[in-house]
Amino acid sequence: MEKLYVNKLNDSEYIALITVLDYEILVSKYLKQLSFEPSPNKPEHVLVDLALKTGIDKYRFVEFDINESGKIDLNSHRYVSLNPFYETLANNFLKDKKEIVLNSILTDSQINQLLKF
Repeated sequence: MEKLYVNKLNDSEYIALITVLDYEILVSKYLKQLSFEPSPNKPEHVLVDLALKTGIDKYRFVEFDINESGKIDLNSHRYVSLNPFYETLANNFLKDKKEIVLNSILTDSQINQLLKF
């Protein structure tokens, strides 16, 4: 089973939106394995969606910095409130992963909220 899904973005805010697909994993272990090509013209942050691990609340989205070598700086995490674009993007991806959402730790109301988004 996939543990993470990396959706590369081409915008001014984030290099990628990373969705955690398995609530049992140690997220930092898998984030450490990822690498991005550093560039002065690209944003230096990734956005991680923890909805399937923490639920749909203020701790859902975490922003991390990307260091000079293209690795995620795990010590730079910040919980963020997003503009609706990123939340819609994340919700649409999870909607496509219906089986994973249905078997997640989310409450029935959170599952319904995601799947009918």
